[in-house]
Amino acid sequence: MQSKYSIKDLEHLSGIKAHTIRAWESRYKLIEPYRTATNIRYYVDEHLKKILNTSALIKAGVKISKIAQMTEEEINEAVMNSGRYESNFTTYINSLKVATLNYEENTFDVIISKCIVSYGAEKTLMEVVGPFIKEIGLLWQIGAVKVSHEHFASNMLRMKLFALIDQSFPLSLDSTSDSYILYLPADELHELSLLYLYYHLIINGNRVIYLGQAVPFEYLKEVSEKTGISNFVSVFTTRPHIDEISKYLGLIEENFHNTGCRFLLTGKQIEQVEEGLNVPEVSLFKGVEELRETLVK
Repeated sequence: MQSKYSIKDLEHLSGIKAHTIRAWESRYKLIEPYRTATNIRYYVDEHLKKILNTSALIKAGVKISKIAQMTEEEINEAVMNSGRYESNFTTYINSLKVATLNYEENTFDVIISKCIVSYGAEKTLMEVVGPFIKEIGLLWQIGAVKVSHEHFASNMLRMKLFALIDQSFPLSLDSTSDSYILYLPADELHELSLLYLYYHLIINGNRVIYLGQAVPFEYLKEVSEKTGISNFVSVFTTRPHIDEISKYLGLIEENFHNTGCRFLLTGKQIEQVEEGLNVPEVSLFKGVEELRETLVK
C-alpha cells in the first residue's frame, strides 16, 4: 500500500519549493500527480522518490531539462554516481529518507555503511547523519513524517552510533584529557544528538560518562562527586519545555553554585532562551553543531 502525499509534503521532504515542483510538472512533465474523485492532486511513493533523486542530481550540477529526459533506470544510475562526489551528500540523505518512509532497515544500513566506507565514520556523521537527524526531527514536528517513521530512523541510527562508539572507545586516556557527563533530563527520550556528541568526544580522546535518557536532576550531583567530573552536556529536545527552562536553570544554580561545575546545553527548547538567564554555571548553544565545535576544538 503506497502512501499519499500533498505537494506541501513533497516540499518538506525534498527541500524543493512547491512552485518549483509544479513548474517541473507543467514544463518538463517530470511527474504526473494522481487526482482524487474531487480533482485534488496527490502524490505517491514513486513521485516522492523521483523528486528526491532529482534534488540530488541538481545538487550535483545536472540540469532539470536533462533529468526530465532520463529514464528511471538512468536517473537511479546517475544518483548512485553522484554520491561518489564528496560535495554531494544530498543523495545519501535523500536515500535515507526513502528508506525511512518505506521502513527498509537493510537499505538504511547499507546506505550508512557505504558512506562510511567511502568517506569514513567522522565525515559520514558530520555530513550525512547530523543533517539527517536534524531534518527528520523537523519533518516529524511539522507532521510530514509519522511518529513511527521518526522512531524507525532514530532506532536505526541509535544502533549504528553505539556500534561506532564501541569501535572508537579508547583503550587508555591521556591524563590531560577532558571529562564529561552526558545525560538527558527527566522525560527526555530523544537520544540521537547526545550520541552524536558522545562519538565526537570519544574520538577526540575525552573521557565520557554516558547516563543516557531521562535522568532525574537529583542524581547529577552525586555522579559528579563520585567521578570528579565537573562538565555536564545535555540536549533539551522536548523536555524540559521552554516554559520550564528557567526553573531547571534555577535548580542548577541552587545545587552547583561555587562547585566549579558547568552545564553545556543545546536543543530545540534552548533555541529561544536568552544566554544562560544569568546563571554562571550554564552555557547555552543554538545547535548541536555549535556545541560540538566548542567541545572538540
